[in-house]
Formats: sequence, structure tokens, C-alpha cells
Amino acid sequence: MEFSTEARAALHLTGSDVGKRVSVRRLAEDGGTGAKFTDTVGVLTSWDDGVLLITRRNGERVRIDESTLVAGKVVPPQPARRRGPAASFRELAGVTARAWPPVESEPLGGWVLRASSGFTRRANSVLAVGDPGLELDDALAVVAAWYGERG
Repeated sequence: MEFSTEARAALHLTGSDVGKRVSVRRLAEDGGTGAKFTDTVGVLTSWDDGVLLITRRNGERVRIDESTLVAGKVVPPQPARRRGPAASFRELAGVTARAWPPVESEPLGGWVLRASSGFTRRANSVLAVGDPGLELDDALAVVAAWYGERG
């Protein structure tokens, strides 16, 4: 078996790849000692007059002189993120309320009156998410009376 340390980079891009997602390696601009390379991945937006324009995922546009190219190829589209939609505040509040329930609770429309004999502030508070089903002043009076009964 034979091993080699020689680079086997190849440029597999043409102007017909404009519009495709590509990965290119080029000589770095600082030009210090030894060969230094930098990679760019993005959509090949244009290739005119010896200059490639690649648009990265973050929208940044990178201009690359084709004379600095060492290797390049078309790559598959970026994989789609597989996560659900972001939870709303109402959903998160409901999840946390169910995960850490109070000793006693009572619904008031979309609100939840919570009490735990004064043990924690969270457990002795109103989860005021949604419509209480009453005018605000009336709902606040019900809340005050409910907590008043519990000291």
C-alpha cells in the first residue's frame, strides 16, 4: 500500500454552477510563509471576469479571484433544521405551571389562581395568561378575595 502527502485537490466548478451551493478552497490573502488556505461555503451567485461571488448563509458576499482557487465542488443544499415551531409565552407558561404545580389552584377564565400556604412567591401568584372572563377590575376583586381567604 502506498501513501502520499501530496494534495489531490481539484476544481470541479464551471460557470454553469451559478445558483448552486458550492464549497471552495483558495489561497489565503495574507500570503505568509507556507501555503495557507481558506474555505468558503455558500451559493455561487456569479462568476464573471475571473471573479466568483459566493453568498454565505448569513448573507455575506465573498468575492474570490479564480486565480486563487485551489479546489471547489458543488455540495448538497443545507439540511433543513428539524425542530418544531417556537413555543409562545402562553405555551411555555402552561408547561412550567404544570411542571411545578401549587398545593391549591382555581381557574378564573384563562387565569389560574395559585396558592401554597405562602411557601413560595411563585406558588402564591396568579398565572394571568389569557382572558379572566370578567372585566379587569372585577377579576382583580375576585383575586384579592381569593387570596384574602387564604391569609
